[in-house]
Order: sequence, then structure tokens, then C-alpha cells
Amino acid sequence: MKEKSKKYSFIEAYNKPVKEITDPVHYHFEIEPFDYIHDNDMGFAEGNVIKYITRWRYKDGIKDLYKAKKYIEMLISKEEKEEEKRGKT
Repeated sequence: MKEKSKKYSFIEAYNKPVKEITDPVHYHFEIEPFDYIHDNDMGFAEGNVIKYITRWRYKDGIKDLYKAKKYIEMLISKEEKEEEKRGKT
């Protein structure tokens, strides 16, 4: 199987000698969260949802799920306000 080359890798952008800091185990996936977020033009809150959902089993457990939930709640609240504005115009 031919390996797909990445356009940009957040981890590879960091200084190579400090690999243990810039290449944490909780981001070792076939598709890196940064690449997915960047390639799909996601905003800050959406990107954080992806980040926390992707790493929760490997880093901070349920704490990361609550963080993802908080960002989802923020997105829902923002969208509800936008819908209200659209409905009133």
C-alpha cells in the first residue's frame, strides 16, 4: 500500500531534537488531529472537540470528554443565537 504524503504536519513543524515533547503518544494516529482540523478548515471550538475526543483514552480520560462536551455546548449555544437572529430579520 502506498503511503499518503501529508501536506503539512504540526508535529513535523517542531524542532526534531525535542521529539518526545512534540510527538506525544496521545496523538499517534493514522490521521493526526491537527491535519484533520487544518484540512477541513475547522474553527477553534470545532478543532478542540476533535482534539479532545481523539485523545481522551490516551491522555486525560473523562476530563477530556468533559472538555469536548463544553466546546460542543458552546457551539450549540452560538448556533442557537445565530438561528434566533436569522428568524428575527
